This record gives sequence, structure tokens and C-alpha cells, in this order.
Amino acid sequence: MYIRRLCVCAAFALPAAASAAPIEVKTIAYKGALPYVVSDNPRRDARINHAIYLGVTGQPAPAKFSDGVKAPEDQDGGPGISEISYSLTRSDDRVLALELDYEGCGAYCEHQWDVYNFDAATGRIIFYSDLFTPQGGKALFQQNLAKRINEYRQAIAELNKEAASRRRKQGISTPWPQPRSDSKQDDEEARITETVDMYQRCIDSMRSPEYASYFTRENSPLKLEDSSITFLFGRCSNHAMRALDEVGDQQVVYSIAALAPHFTAYAKYLLMGGPPAAPRAEPYQQFLQGRVGQAAITLQLSRPASDGAVSGNYFYNKYRKPIALGGKVTGNAIELTEIASADSPKPLIRATIKGESLAGQWIGKKTLDFHVGP
Repeated sequence: MYIRRLCVCAAFALPAAASAAPIEVKTIAYKGALPYVVSDNPRRDARINHAIYLGVTGQPAPAKFSDGVKAPEDQDGGPGISEISYSLTRSDDRVLALELDYEGCGAYCEHQWDVYNFDAATGRIIFYSDLFTPQGGKALFQQNLAKRINEYRQAIAELNKEAASRRRKQGISTPWPQPRSDSKQDDEEARITETVDMYQRCIDSMRSPEYASYFTRENSPLKLEDSSITFLFGRCSNHAMRALDEVGDQQVVYSIAALAPHFTAYAKYLLMGGPPAAPRAEPYQQFLQGRVGQAAITLQLSRPASDGAVSGNYFYNKYRKPIALGGKVTGNAIELTEIASADSPKPLIRATIKGESLAGQWIGKKTLDFHVGP
């Protein structure tokens, strides 16, 4: 059963080097309630807010809390979502973690959720691969897989037990799951058979060699709480089979102490009060801020594919309209083209990757200096 979470506001102290005042999470009305971070560190706040608002509304976060959210001109009220609520799952001087719940509508409408985890000092998005070493991540993948498969096996065993009990009560001598001697099957047996088959297909797919190739340490959702981490997995069933699926979304919960052997130094700093440690220095999947010429911009890039291909977008902070980018990374060089531009040739960015930053030129009708960083 789905229980709506209450929206909350919170404040917590940040390290003196990051901000002299605590960060406050306010609520903006938009198809329910969305969080909006405010403090005297606007650069960090913008990184957090853009991650949430571009993900939910399809547009950058408002420049100011008082601006509210306006539906994009080219959309009928934005993405098909409603009944948004949020909760803070962890908020301290090192981590800000939120969970959003909403009704999402595409071909069908159903309850959905998103989790957002941030480095509270910098606004950097925290990913699975930031928290776990490669060896630890692989070990946890296998442990989680075993726990999830066992949940399906238990569900199958309960269904088989239910079906066998029904036959005994009905005086049917043919043992389950053998076909009945009278070649009949009532609706309840049909439901059980179909559900067992669905769960078995889920197990078979999860045990296939190809399954691990879909697992990425960068994007696996995690709920960070004060003393635990929950690994989140969407349901195996498609929408047509959803009514049969009593397992649904899966969760595997560990205490932070139990996960410590798998943590990176950065994770121990964030989650266990360890000594300062930096994450890997790269510009991908983060919101970077800088300039094209004298104009302030914000940029985000995907992680490169195996052939170096990247995608992303940037926007001028004054206009706040995302401009789609596509390009390629070769070594520490990157070239990005404004793929939807009507100009010929299309404007492009040529830059050098320096840790978490990019520096180079924006080349269009003019050639302008370009740089972005955290």
C-alpha cells in the first residue's frame, strides 16, 4: 500500500569553509511540493536545485525561491507528473539526501519515486561509484542479487503452497502443480500459474550473464539515511502484469557499519565522520558553472560511452532555457555541438578537461572564451 510522505523543511550546519550559515530546505508549490535549497552559498545551492528541477520539471530551478515554477512554453504543464511530495532522509554537515514521491503518467499512470543524494558542502551529486570501491561494488551486486532472487523464490513457494491448499480443500486429488485430471482450471489457479511463471522469468533474467551488463555503478539508486543505506530496484513486471506482482519494487537494506569494508575513503568521510577525502575528479554527471565570454552558464554532461560519445545540455543563467549538446571525448579533449541549432555551421565548444573543469572556446558567429567547473 502506498502511503504519502509528509513534506518537511530542515536546516543543518555546514562546515565553515563551505558556508557561514545553515542551509534551509524550503517548499515550492508545483504539482504538489518540491524542495528548494537556500543559503548564503548560491553556487552550491544552484547545483542541488538544478539536479532536482531539471529531473522533475524538465527545466532549470528558479533563480530565486520567490520566482516559483512556471510551466515551459513548449510543454503543456511539463512532464506528466502530479501529487509530488518529498522527504529528507539524511541531512547533516556532509550529506543532504532527499526522496521524491509522485504520480507519473506516460502510457499509464502509477506511483514513482526518485532519490537525490548530495555532498552538503559542495552540492556535488553522490553516486554509487563514489561510495563503493570497484571490488566492494561487485560484491554488493552479487549479495543484492542473491537476496532479490530469494525474495522471488519465497513468493513462488507461498503461491505454490496456496494452490496446493486450495486443491486439498476442494477435494481435488491431482497434486499441484500437475494439470487437473478433469482438464479444468479455475480463475484463481490461472492467476497463481501466471504469477509463478512471471516470477520464474524474473529469476531467469536476473541469473543470465547479460543481466550484469545492465548494472552500472554510476546510476544505481540508493537511499541514504543516518544509519543505513537502502539499495533500490524497480519491479520486474511490466505494466500489463503489474496487478499480479505482489513483490513489486525491491529494497535491500544494510547498516552503514556493515557496509564499511566496501566503502571508499570519500564514503567514510561522508557517512562515518572520517577524515576529509575527495571524490574522483571528473566533470561528468555533475552541474558545472562558468561562462561563455561574459555570460554566466550552467552545463551538465553524461558519462562517455565506450566510443567516447557524450551528450548533455547547457543554459545561459539569464534565459534558463536548456540547449542540447552532443559530442565526443578523446583523451582529455572534448568537442560538443549544439545539436538543435539552426545556425550553419552549428555552434560548438572545444575544451580541455582538467579534473572536474573544462576550459577552451565556444565557437559560433564569434569565438569566445569558455570555462566551467564545480
